[in-house]
Amino acid sequence: MFNIDFLKKLRMRELDLVRCELRPRARILEFGAGTGIQALALQQMGYDVVAIDLASSSYSPDRVFPVINYDGYNLPFDDKAFDIIFSSNVLEHVSDVPYLLSEFKRLLSPGGYCVHLMPSVTWRAWTFISGVPTAAVGSWKMLNELIAPPSIGRGPALRQNLKTIIGGLLPLGHGTSMEGMSELWTFSARAWRGIFSKAGFTVEKVRPIGIFHTGHMLAGARLSLNYREHLSRYLGSAATAFIVRPTPT
Repeated sequence: MFNIDFLKKLRMRELDLVRCELRPRARILEFGAGTGIQALALQQMGYDVVAIDLASSSYSPDRVFPVINYDGYNLPFDDKAFDIIFSSNVLEHVSDVPYLLSEFKRLLSPGGYCVHLMPSVTWRAWTFISGVPTAAVGSWKMLNELIAPPSIGRGPALRQNLKTIIGGLLPLGHGTSMEGMSELWTFSARAWRGIFSKAGFTVEKVRPIGIFHTGHMLAGARLSLNYREHLSRYLGSAATAFIVRPTPT
């Protein structure tokens, strides 16, 4: 079941696992920073960090870092302003990726590069598989709400459980697609390589992050992060890291 606190722990561990790809003392733009929890961690590691996201982001009320609001299209920074552009599970939600990548090229200083973390095909497949038991858990909770004495918070709980059931049984899209089946391709390393190449980027490295989880978080914190790293060796990594650099012209 979805849990924002557990998601924060996952994102922090993913950052730890990809930190080796970040050049020391770099000026970093985190694109799609959410609450800013990763931007704050990067700042504490000694990086000069600027974070940006939509004002309408659902994470806005819980920000822990001065995240800059923007219009969702033009990035309000000077040319060559950053050494590294970092994003974590964001690009799959962007409707006009080619334009965004052209903006990234504009913002990178000479020798600069991007580190993008994105959900993998493994994550997409296991999220489908875990949907049925997630829907079963939601159904059980909904039944308990229905037979329990009425309470003030009963309505929101019933709606949340119904949303869990529907989300578990239907192959809904996670990114820009309404349906999720196409994401078995669009989340692949081959698909993203093609997108980056067409946008004028050279893909220098693609590697699994090395931690297993699904979009439904069925077991949640009951499976430790260390155990999830162990599981990723057999069940696959939930996220893939892409290190890309503008192709010299």
